[in-house]
Amino acid sequence: MFDVPGLVVELANHLSPSRLQAILGDVCHIREQLMSVTSINRELLITDLLLRIEHYLQPGVVLPVPHL
Repeated sequence: MFDVPGLVVELANHLSPSRLQAILGDVCHIREQLMSVTSINRELLITDLLLRIEHYLQPGVVLPVPHL
């Protein structure tokens, strides 16, 4: 099992910055929804997040454009 700094280094070595940014953007968005919406289906949100991350990891996928 990885510790957090080791996991970050491992991800940075294997994923492009644009993929990491797309994943992190979605993670932050879902986190905000989980914290602010009281009666939200947590399982559905997390499942959707995992499916989007899986999609981002596919070769040739067009990644979302980050908002500044």
